Amino acid sequence: MFVIVNGCQHLVPDPHTLEELLSQLSPPIPFAVARNEEFVPVGNYHECRICPGDRIEIVHPMAGG
Repeated sequence: MFVIVNGCQHLVPDPHTLEELLSQLSPPIPFAVARNEEFVPVGNYHECRICPGDRIEIVHPMAGG
C-alpha cells in the first residue's frame, strides 16, 4: 500500500493502524502525528485506521522561538 509520509510517497506493508505504521517507520522520539491534516493523540494510534493514499505528517518539536 502507498501512503504519503511528510510529503514523500512510501510503499509500506499493509498496516491497518497508525500504531502499526509508526512501528514500521520507527521515527525518532519525541514526535506528533497528523493523518490527513488532523492531529492524532498518542492514545488513539492503535485505533486510527490507515488507508491507501493517506497523508501522514510526523513532526518533531524544535527548541527556540
